[in-house]
Amino acid sequence: MKKPSIHTLHELQLLPQQPGDKSILGLFGKTRTYGGRDALELLLTSPCATLPEIRERQALFQFVARHLKPLTIDVAHAYVLAAENHLISNLAWSSATGRLKKQLRAWWFSGFHPHDFNRLRGGTAAIQLVLRAIEEKTGWLSTAKPLPACLQSVFEKLNTFFDDPAIRIALRDSDHPTAVLQADFILRRQKNDAVRVVFDAFYQLDAYGTLARFTQTAGWVYPRFIDTERAVFQVTGLEHPLLNAAITNDYSLAAPSCLSLVTGGNMSGKTTFLKACGIVVYLAHLGLAVPAQSLRISFFDGLFTSIHLSDNLELGHSHFYSELMGIKAVADAIADHQTVFVIADELFRGTNPEDALACSRQVINAFIRQRGSLFLVSSHLPEISATYRNNDTVQLNCFRTEIIDGKLVCRHQIEPGLAAERTGLVLLAQTGILSGLNEI
Repeated sequence: MKKPSIHTLHELQLLPQQPGDKSILGLFGKTRTYGGRDALELLLTSPCATLPEIRERQALFQFVARHLKPLTIDVAHAYVLAAENHLISNLAWSSATGRLKKQLRAWWFSGFHPHDFNRLRGGTAAIQLVLRAIEEKTGWLSTAKPLPACLQSVFEKLNTFFDDPAIRIALRDSDHPTAVLQADFILRRQKNDAVRVVFDAFYQLDAYGTLARFTQTAGWVYPRFIDTERAVFQVTGLEHPLLNAAITNDYSLAAPSCLSLVTGGNMSGKTTFLKACGIVVYLAHLGLAVPAQSLRISFFDGLFTSIHLSDNLELGHSHFYSELMGIKAVADAIADHQTVFVIADELFRGTNPEDALACSRQVINAFIRQRGSLFLVSSHLPEISATYRNNDTVQLNCFRTEIIDGKLVCRHQIEPGLAAERTGLVLLAQTGILSGLNEI
């Protein structure tokens, strides 16, 4: 799958749009390090490009979950932060050569600049502590066979690093000023790039461990990918992971149908369901587990969403024009022979009902001519369903609502058929807005 637009990542709440927003990234929990947090976010924005790559990722995360304890590098965050700060510090290092010159340099620096020397010694000790902790895991990785391809690559990098004679010298346990300056020179100057590679591997393992711990706690499942030319999306026990006590849904969209037309009144659950579908599709293409009891899915080249469009004041684009640009992006991907999964909530709500009906019919007619792609489209226009009532490429689904004792009751369950309930007036009455206005 190609990386979706940042708009889609925000619409599906995969990433927070503003600080403090709920998101899937935040749901996974805190990593042990800031670098691990960056690695986790990078992973969350890097879907797999092929089906074999997805299966490799799934194997990787399952392996980490089985071996979480030996793969966890238990170093206090304060030491990691001190090591990072020292790697980029501007404290002078010693490049003196020859034993006597090194000793003289160490004597001069520690004696005449004790404050800077102590800072240098503390920073070097932090780097050494972190590297030694990573080296312990390298020993375990050497015994764990077979390793997933990604972890094998990590092991080879670490093994090469710790076998380097210069690194062996830098990691000697000595507080002598000469040894401290020599270790500092090796780690911060001579082998700085190699040290960075090792720290990046540490952050990768931190991100993997965070995902494994969350998956074990949440009870999510790994999807089963179906290698077929016919698009498949079949899920049981689907829930929106960011909602407390979310209602689960079973749902299937597969050949001969390629488009699901979803109807339902306001607050019936349409948008939440569409978001949940988008989330599991994307998480599946990251190689991650998903919030469901089971998921059978085919591979898609792209994921497109149109859920919370707004006018773009900076570019001068109206809501309607933004919808058109989104559909154009879908058309361009299909023209490029890509299979796509498209989610459109309240198609063409940015224009009047007559235009919306005409535009919706033309776009849906174009969508259902595609093979290998799937489309989830909700509509606030009950009239649109009549057009496709007897078309086997279109699946009619709905979220029904009931009015009991004058109050709106929403089931939040998707089912076959068409929902024609009009709930706007009921909701208006429930809010008490009109009575308040009448009293003014």
